[in-house]
Parts: sequence; C-alpha cells; structure tokens
Amino acid sequence: MDTFVPAEPIPPGEYLQDELDARGWTHEDLSEVTGITRRQIANIVKGKSGVTPESAKAIAAAFDQEPATWMNFQVAFELANAAVEEREIRKLARLHEMLPIREMRRRNWLPKKCSTEKLEDAVCSFLEIGDLSERPKLCVAARKSDDYTFNNPAQLAWYYRIKKVAPAAPVEGKYSDSNWAPGVEDLLKLAANAEDARRVPRVLADMGIRFVLLQHIQRSKIDGVAMWLDDDSPVVGLSLRYDRLDNFWFSLLHELVHIKHKHASPVDEEIGPKEGLDDIEVTANSEASATLVAPEKLESFIRRCGPGFQMTRVVQFARSQGIHPHIVAGQLRHRDVIKHYQLTKLNEKVASHIKGQALTEGWGDFIALEH
Repeated sequence: MDTFVPAEPIPPGEYLQDELDARGWTHEDLSEVTGITRRQIANIVKGKSGVTPESAKAIAAAFDQEPATWMNFQVAFELANAAVEEREIRKLARLHEMLPIREMRRRNWLPKKCSTEKLEDAVCSFLEIGDLSERPKLCVAARKSDDYTFNNPAQLAWYYRIKKVAPAAPVEGKYSDSNWAPGVEDLLKLAANAEDARRVPRVLADMGIRFVLLQHIQRSKIDGVAMWLDDDSPVVGLSLRYDRLDNFWFSLLHELVHIKHKHASPVDEEIGPKEGLDDIEVTANSEASATLVAPEKLESFIRRCGPGFQMTRVVQFARSQGIHPHIVAGQLRHRDVIKHYQLTKLNEKVASHIKGQALTEGWGDFIALEH
C-alpha cells in the first residue's frame, strides 16, 4: 500500500488526539485501555515522540483499526519531514551559489543566525529582487583581474555592498559633465606624493562623486567599480586589494573614465556583463594610462632610457610629469618593458594614507545602515 505524504509534516499525535476527541476519551482512558503510559501518550500527542510498532498495535487494537494505519501516519510524517529538510538544503545551496553567505555573515551584511526563510528574505533584500527567480539589475563598470564576461558571487556581493553604503558618502552638490576635467586636473596635483592620497576623497566630493573604500572579498579579484545611484549621482568604489600607489591611481582613473563616458553594464549572477564590455575596459585602461602619463612622453622616455631604466632617471621623469615614480614604474611594468622585481624600491603603500579619510568599510570598520 502506498503511503500518502502530506506537503507539510503532520505528526501522528494530531490523528491520535482526533480519535480521542471523537470518542470522548482522555489520555488516562487510553492509557488504561492500552497499557501505554500517560507520559508516552502525551509525548505522542505533542509530537515529542513517534509511534513505534508496539504502540501502533496497541492503539489500533483500542480503536479497532489496523496497526499499519498508525505506522503509515508515522512514516508519512517522517517522509514529509525529510522532504522539508531536502527543500531547505536545496534552497541553502542556491543561496550559497548566489552569494558568499559565510563571508557576508562574518561582515554583518546578512543575519548570522536565522531560518532559511529569513536568510532568503535577507538575500533578496540585499540584491533588491522580489524572489530567487529574479536576476539582479544593478549596472556597473568594474576593474577586475578575471573574466569580464562573468561576475562571480563575491564580485556581486561587493558591487551591491558598495551601492548600499554609497549614499552615506559625503558629496558636494550634483555631478555634471563639466566637473570632470577640472576635477581630474585637481586630482593629478595629488599624484606626486603618497600622503596626498588622503585629499582625494575631498576632491571627488567636490566633483559630485561619492567615494567608497570597501575591503575586497576573498576570490572577488576586484580593484574598483563605477556605478550610478541615479542620473546625477556617480559612485566610485575601490577595494585597495593591492596596497600600492600605482594600482590606486590607475584604478581611480580607470573608474573615473567610466564615469566620464557613463559606461555601465548590467550585473547578472549567471550571464554577467553584456557584449561590448571588453571595448569599454580597453577605453578605460588606455584613457586612465594616458591621463596619468602622456603616451608620447612615456614612449620617448622608454626609447631614451631603456632597457636599463636607472632609478634616478625614472625619478627625474616622474617629477617632470608631476607624478610619483611608483606610478611611472607601474606603467613600465604594464608595458612589459621591466620585470615585476625591478624598481621595487620606488614602491609606496597608500592604504594608511586614505583609509578613514573616505567612507570606509572593512579592515575592522563596519558601516551600520538605516533600514
């Protein structure tokens, strides 16, 4: 005989109480008839314990029924429970496929202890979707070191956290296209000294651009992102994944080029950015490099001073361009005209100069959001 399995688990105790009520019996009455203790009967009714073959035979005899009836109730209950557990496991697996749940809980972006249902609600709220069948609709342009045709869960989480905290970043007025060139000119005045990076957030705020520093998530491989909260509110987010001055300035200019051209690509947890992003990134890379060092001047320097590139000559050239020597060394490495281990004495860190000067989360800091 097939066992009916209800959609929701129904403990045998509910059926037992119905039978008792139909006969006007108490637990004591059933105990006296069957020899099952009152505590055992109470536990079955409350769902604290199940029906055993022995109790099934006794209850069935008392009600003039078949023992299989009560064993079927017990089996159906256990199967329904198992089905619920299976659905929970599948749903949890889906949530972990979408986002780095453990890391997000560690960072207090998601509740640390809650039911699967509440976790699902929190994930949907984080991704701004109605349910798990929807795809995220955030549009970004990002600088990262892996495939530009796909966003992994860590990248998706990082993008959305930037979006959620960005409204708290200070800004002076609305952004306009006319702000870009003079603003970048002011920024470049800060590129000669590592400690002047602390003044970058103020210049960006004066341009009408919100600036967020968000520690990268493991396996995200993200350096920065550009996005828009609305038509007048651009955001630049950096991860400081590499605590190097050259990476900071290149990533910053890279994202500002995205802002200049209003580049954006929709984030999708399965498909990712659409066609054309490769061209977008090529544009951002080339314009960022050219903004930091005029290509013709860098090429002239390479012809004159390569392949040896004495440190004193690099420093002199950097000073003539108004930028830090580390930025020049970074450009030379990017062009593969020096090895990664050359000119490393010119390297400067940047994180200690800028963390805390901008809206910062990670590295021990957490931004509490209003709900």
